[in-house]
Amino acid sequence: MLKDLGTPTTRSAFRSAGETPLRSAGTPRDVRRRRTVLVLVILACFTLIVLDARRSAGSPVEPLREAAAGVFGPLESTATSARQPVDNLRDRFAEMDRLKAENEKLKKDNEALTRELTTSDYARNRAQELDKLLKVAPAYTMTPARVIGIGSAQTFSHTVTIDAGTADGVHTDMTVLNGTGLVGRVVRTTQGTATVLLIGDRNSTVGGRLNASMALGFVSGRGEVGGTLDYKLIDPKARPKVGDRIVTWGSSGNAPYVPGVPIGVVTSVTANEGSLGSTATVKPYVDPTRIDTVGVVTGPPARPPRPQITGSANQGRGN
Repeated sequence: MLKDLGTPTTRSAFRSAGETPLRSAGTPRDVRRRRTVLVLVILACFTLIVLDARRSAGSPVEPLREAAAGVFGPLESTATSARQPVDNLRDRFAEMDRLKAENEKLKKDNEALTRELTTSDYARNRAQELDKLLKVAPAYTMTPARVIGIGSAQTFSHTVTIDAGTADGVHTDMTVLNGTGLVGRVVRTTQGTATVLLIGDRNSTVGGRLNASMALGFVSGRGEVGGTLDYKLIDPKARPKVGDRIVTWGSSGNAPYVPGVPIGVVTSVTANEGSLGSTATVKPYVDPTRIDTVGVVTGPPARPPRPQITGSANQGRGN
C-alpha cells in the first residue's frame, strides 16, 4: 500500500483532487544565507551608530535623518495642530477648577480674617473703656457692665438697661459712668439687670461744680437724646464762662452721685430775664447713643483714713 501511494500516478490523483502537498521549510543552505544577512544588517546598524556618536559633524546618517525629518515633520506638525485645541480645552477646564478652588479658599480666609478683626476691635474697645473707667474714678469700687437695651420712646424717659443687677451688688441710687464721664443713676434693679436714668432726661438733676471757680449749681436734662444740658448756679452773682468744665459735687452718702465725676463743658451763657443770675448750656461728655461699657459705683473710695489736722492754738495749749 505504501509503495502504491508513492507512485507518480497516486501523486497526480491527489493533485487532481485539489489538495496541495506540504512544502519544504528550506534547505540548510537557505537557512545559513538568512542568518548571514541578519548578522550583516546588525553589524551595519552597529557601525552606523558608532560613527554617528563619534562624529558630531558630518555624520554619515545625517542625510537619512534630514530626509526622515522632511517626511515625518509635516505629519507631526499637523497632528500637533489638530491635537492642540483639545489640549487647550482640557487645560482650560483644569485651570478653571484650580481658580475656583483657590477663590473658595480665599473667601473662607477673608471671612475668618473679618471675624477676627471685628472681634479684636470690639475686645480692644472694651479694654480701652475699662482702662478709662479706672482713670475717671480710680478711688471707687466699680462693677463693670454692658448696655444691653435702650428705653422705649413711649415712656417719655431716657433710660438704658445694663447687664448687672442685685446679684452683682447693684442697687438703686448708684452712680453710673463710663470712661468719658457721668452716664446717670440706677432707678430700678432686678437680679441680673438694672435700669439707668440718663442725665439728659427731663427728670434728671445733678449737682455740678465749676472746676475753675468751685461755684456750685445744678445740671438739668432737656429730654433730648444726645442733646445739651442746662446749668444754673446757686449764687446768682456768679457767672460761668464758655469752656468751664463741670464735675459732680456729690450727694450725701455718695447716693445717687459720687463727687468728682466729669459732666460736661460750658458752650454758651445766657442771662436770665427779669432776675439775677444766668443759665449756661452744657455739652455732656457722654454721648448716650454710643455707650457700651459702663461702671456702677458699688463701693466707697478705697483709701486710708484721712489724717487729722492740728491747729496752732491747740499746739499752744499743749505747751
